[in-house]
Amino acid sequence: MKVTGLKSFPLGQAVPNRDHSVCVSLPTVKDLIGYEEKKQVTLSAIKSGYPRFVRHHRITELIDTLGTKKFHDEREGFLFNKKSDCDFALDLLGLQNASVDEIDEVVRVQIARGSKDAQSLQAFFQHSGCGISSRFAEDILFKKGLLPHRESLNENDCAYEEITQTIAEAHGPNVRREDVLLTSSGANAFYSLFRVATQQARKEKRSVWIRLGWLYVDTIEVMELLKNKDETVLTLNCWKEFSEVEDIFKEHGTGIAGVITEFPTNPLLQCCDLEKLKALCNQYGSLLVVDPTMVSPKNAKVSNHADVVVNSLTKYANWEGDVMMGSLVFPESSEKGRILMTRVAQTRTPPFSRDLLRMAEQIPFYSSFIEKTNANLMQVADFLLGHDKIKRIQWAYQPANGNLYRSIAGEESPGCVLSFETTGDFETFYNHLRMLKSPSFGTEFTLCCPYVFLAHYRLTKSKEGLETLARAGISPHLCRLSVGLESPEEIIQTLDESLKKV
Repeated sequence: MKVTGLKSFPLGQAVPNRDHSVCVSLPTVKDLIGYEEKKQVTLSAIKSGYPRFVRHHRITELIDTLGTKKFHDEREGFLFNKKSDCDFALDLLGLQNASVDEIDEVVRVQIARGSKDAQSLQAFFQHSGCGISSRFAEDILFKKGLLPHRESLNENDCAYEEITQTIAEAHGPNVRREDVLLTSSGANAFYSLFRVATQQARKEKRSVWIRLGWLYVDTIEVMELLKNKDETVLTLNCWKEFSEVEDIFKEHGTGIAGVITEFPTNPLLQCCDLEKLKALCNQYGSLLVVDPTMVSPKNAKVSNHADVVVNSLTKYANWEGDVMMGSLVFPESSEKGRILMTRVAQTRTPPFSRDLLRMAEQIPFYSSFIEKTNANLMQVADFLLGHDKIKRIQWAYQPANGNLYRSIAGEESPGCVLSFETTGDFETFYNHLRMLKSPSFGTEFTLCCPYVFLAHYRLTKSKEGLETLARAGISPHLCRLSVGLESPEEIIQTLDESLKKV
């Protein structure tokens, strides 16, 4: 272990202390609110953050370098990897007043600063993952002589092959390296797939999608963004509603384009009956997309029960916490999935070459990292389950759906994540917790994510939003814990110290 998450970190501290870190410290509830409400005193302390949510300083430097000083205050710059992504975004969002040019290996869009169009394009970047990576920006700046050095990485001509081989093996013996596509992020993996899948569904005259479970925010937003006005997304947010999926199939039949689910879901770690769901999809010719990111595909080998498997490699594979990447697996056994593969390969934003090099440095430890954090989480979960200051805990083996999870993953393979609520005051607990408090999970350092504050803060500001969360069984004060490689005794002690404060 190189970095621990079991200490206090100041506001804005990148973890690890590397230029391309994914995690950033948000140590108090006041900081969370300042971050979400974009208060200058908070944002001035944050130089980096989760890359799709916070523009990396290298990308800002590149935009400023490519920009025209005369128009700096009037126009905001955005950088795409590919012209096709840019054209699609401008058409989808109906942006008429954007200027576009290709310069220094990237596609630049300039649009009125502070406008609704700029806000729409920024949201598109966040949810689609179509922007350039910080290493790409760093590389261009370095080549232009504007940086004295860039990150030192081991050269590896086989990086892509090594990563895809490891990911294929994690999915199980029915997945080959050739069945795996890598993308620039987990969000881009789903965006690229769903964009192509909706096109295929329209050819087949299918207009109904089912979202099974309260899924990650970008998955929700992409589905809403890419569906047409005459298409419907039906949502079953809570495990108690999952049984209704059979009635939906009976009602809509071959009009159902597909089902999107996570196994288990983020952040409640709820599971559906995948075997039954796959049988329904097969019966009606519907696509089944499954995302096992919360526990990793090594633990939840879902490829036998899915047409396409989506996975964020930013978690677990990037256990050191400084690479954005995603994967898509198209099992050879699924004709519906294989139909999409070639077009998705053309649509995706591929990982930048130097991101592949950095991931290749970490990927040899993927399997052992998962095994170690599986064991650590079992002990931490046992501690929290018996603590009188814990209101409830949600994890892969929770009573509501533990048997469904076991049917796929077996015993003692819970991943590194659980979610919990305390019986006492949330702010007191959060502020006293001597642990990294940040987005993301699946890192060598333990961290706590105040999930709703970071993913759905807007819903906490209205009665209707709070009711929406409540119906899904999600508390605004839910904490999502990701255990790392520290000893489980240290993790437990750190949690216990803060729980004693409430």
